[in-house]
Amino acid sequence: MPDLYDAVAHGMHAYSRAAFRVEVAGPRRFALEPGTLVVVTHRRETDVPLVAPFLYFGSGGLRNTTNRLHFAARDDMFLPGFFAGFPPSLPRPLRRALYPLGVARWLPVVNVFPIRSASVARLGEVLAARPTAALAELVPEETAAAFAGRAAAAHLPAPQCAGDVLRGDYADLLWHAVSPGRGVVNGLDDFWSRRAARAAGDFRTLVGLVRDRRTLVLFPEGRPSPDGEIGPIRPGIGALVRRGRPVALRPLALAYDPLVRGRTRVHLALGESVPPPEADAETTLLRLLRTTMPLTCGQVVAEALTKGAEADPPALGRLLDDAVAEALEAGRSVERDLLTSTGRRRRLTEALAAAPANAPALGALARERASAATES
Repeated sequence: MPDLYDAVAHGMHAYSRAAFRVEVAGPRRFALEPGTLVVVTHRRETDVPLVAPFLYFGSGGLRNTTNRLHFAARDDMFLPGFFAGFPPSLPRPLRRALYPLGVARWLPVVNVFPIRSASVARLGEVLAARPTAALAELVPEETAAAFAGRAAAAHLPAPQCAGDVLRGDYADLLWHAVSPGRGVVNGLDDFWSRRAARAAGDFRTLVGLVRDRRTLVLFPEGRPSPDGEIGPIRPGIGALVRRGRPVALRPLALAYDPLVRGRTRVHLALGESVPPPEADAETTLLRLLRTTMPLTCGQVVAEALTKGAEADPPALGRLLDDAVAEALEAGRSVERDLLTSTGRRRRLTEALAAAPANAPALGALARERASAATES
C-alpha cells in the first residue's frame, strides 16, 4: 500500500521538523543500493521519525517504488496497548482511552517487521498468556503491591488474577520489561519457549529480506542509549549480517544537541557504503556507528564541563578548535556551524548559556563524545 507508506513518511517528516531543528551533515540526496543494510545509532525514542523521512526523501521518496525501505522495529510496537503503555508520562484517563488501540495490522503494510528477544518480554505479554492464574503466583511481591496500589488509587477492585490487570489503568505497569526470574516468577517455560520460537521466526524473516535484496534499516544497539555510550551491539545482529549477506553496510548516526536556544538540534550523518565483513561483524558495526557519529558543540562543551573545566570561553574555544580539527582529520562529520571560527564562537556562547538548564544531559553528551572517539 504505497499511499499509506508515503503518508507515514510525510507525517513523520512534519513531526520531526516541528519538534527539532534538523541539520544534515553531507548530501541530502543519495542512492541506496538494493540489499543495503542501513545501520543506525539509537539515541532516543524519537530516532525513528527523524531517520525514516531522511532516508525516504534522500533516496527518492515517491519515485523510488522499486527499492522501498524496510524497517526492523521493537516488537512491543506490535502489541495491543502500545500507545498506552510505552509513553512514560501519560495521565491515567488517556492511558485508558489509548489502551484498546494498536497498529500491529498496519506495520507490515508499511514494511515494518518485529525483532524480538527470546528472553525479554513485556509483563503484559506474560500475564495475557495466563489470564486466569493468580496474579501473586506470577509476579514478585513488589509488583503485586504496585498493582494493588494502582487499583486503590483508581478506586478499582483489588486484582486477584492476571486478567484483572489487563486494562488501561495499569498500562504503564504492564509495559515493564521482564525475563525469566526477573519481574516474573520462574517456571513459565512454555511461555518462554513459544517466545523463543517467535524470535527465531522474526530473525528468519529479516534474513530473508536482506537475501532478497531489500534495503533494511536496523538499530544494532536494540534500544536507546541510557548513558550516551554508543554500543554494545545487540546479540544476534552479527548473525543477521553473516546469514543475510547484505550487498553493503551503510551507517547513519544521529547526534542530539540540547545546548542551544529553543528546540533541540539533531545532526544526521550518513556514512559511505562499505562491504560486509568476512568475520567479526559486531566489531565492524560498532566501529561504523562510532566513526559516523557527528561532532557537535554540545558534546565538546559537556565533556569539558563534566571534567571540571571552568566555563571560560577562550579556553573552551581552544578545545573546540582542536576537537573540530581532529574530527576533520579523522574524516568525521562536524556540525556545520563549527566549520568556521565565527560559527564556533557563536555556538560556544550559545552552549554555555544553555548548559545550566540542561545539566542532566551533560553526562550523556560527554559520554557520546568519548564513545565516538573509541573506534572499537
